[in-house]
Amino acid sequence: MNEEAVVSHPQHDHDYGSQIAVIRSDLERLQEDIRGLKDDLADDASERMQQWTERAAETLKEKGELLRERSEQLREAGEQRKDAITSEVQQHPFASIVAATGAGLAIGALAMWAQNGAKP
Repeated sequence: MNEEAVVSHPQHDHDYGSQIAVIRSDLERLQEDIRGLKDDLADDASERMQQWTERAAETLKEKGELLRERSEQLREAGEQRKDAITSEVQQHPFASIVAATGAGLAIGALAMWAQNGAKP
């Protein structure tokens, strides 16, 4: 056997302890980086949720105000129509009675026709 082969060579002398220490150090830094990333993601998600909540609340408030305005407009329009109809009935009571009677007869005739005459 060759004596040089038996003598240890520098390329085969390994300091496994220091390599393991380096790997542990790298793993610890990696764990710290992962924790930091997790915290950053949690902070970012919390901030985005807060922004979304604020925007949603603002939108709901705006839509609520718009809905109140529209309902007020509809109420006012209904009041105006009611006043117009009341005024018309007061100005022309006989014509109003004839129109109401005619409408009632027409609705009654349609109801009877639908009940008796309309067969599929």
